[in-house]
Amino acid sequence: MNRVVTLAVFNIRVLLGERMWFVLSWALFGLQLAIYGSLMSKLVVVEDYFFFYSIGLIVIIVFESSADLGRHFVEHAREGELPYFLSLPISRRGLFAANALYGATNTVIRVLPPLAITLAILGRFSIQGIVFTMIALFLLGLGISGLMISMSFIAFKSVDIYIALVAGLSALLIRFSTAFYPIGRIPPIYQPASYATPLTYGADLSRWVLGYDPQLLLNPTVALVIVIAVAVGTISLSMTIMGRIIEGVKAA
Repeated sequence: MNRVVTLAVFNIRVLLGERMWFVLSWALFGLQLAIYGSLMSKLVVVEDYFFFYSIGLIVIIVFESSADLGRHFVEHAREGELPYFLSLPISRRGLFAANALYGATNTVIRVLPPLAITLAILGRFSIQGIVFTMIALFLLGLGISGLMISMSFIAFKSVDIYIALVAGLSALLIRFSTAFYPIGRIPPIYQPASYATPLTYGADLSRWVLGYDPQLLLNPTVALVIVIAVAVGTISLSMTIMGRIIEGVKAA
C-alpha cells in the first residue's frame, strides 16, 4: 500500500505542477456556460434549462478528465517511462490503483470548483448535494477511466488510431447523451443511442441528486445501477489488460 501511495503522490505532484491547465479548464467552462448556456436556455423550452445545461457541461469535464488517464498511459509509453514503472517493486494492480488515484484527483480538482460555484450562483448550493453529486460523478469517471485505459493500449501499436478512436468515441458518447437535452426531447430515432452511452445515466443521476425535475430524467435507481455496472466492468477489463498485455509493450 505504501508503494501505491508513493507512486500516486509522485503522479499527483506532477499533476499539480500543471496549474495553468486547471485555470484554463475552469475559464473555458465559465465561458461556455455564460455564452452557450445563456443562448441555449433561450432556445430550448425546458424547465430550468440553464441548470440542466450546466450539469451537462460538468459531466463533459468528467469525461475529458477521465480520458486524460488514458493519455497519461500513452505519454508514459511514448516517453519511455512505462518500462521504468513496470520495473518498480509494485504489482500491476498496485500500478493501476496508483494511476486511479491520479485520475480521481484530476477529476476532483477539475470538477469541484466549477460545480460549487455554479450551484452557489444558481441558488442550489448544499454540502449534501455536492457530496452525493461528486460520488455520482466519481463513479462515472471510474467507468470512463477504465474504458480509456483499456483503449490506451491501442496506442502501443498506433498512436494515430488511438487518437482517432478517442475523438470519435468522445463525439458519439457526448452528442448522443443527455448532456444537453432531456431524454424525452431527443428524437425517437436517436434515443436507443442515448440509452447506450454511460454519460446519459451519469448526467441524469447527478441532476436527480441536485433536485432537478425527476419527470425529465431517467429512473435514478436504474441510472445508479448502470453507472456502477459500467465502472466495475471497465475497471475489471482495464486491470485484466494491464496484467496480461502491458508487459513488454512498445509504443509505436
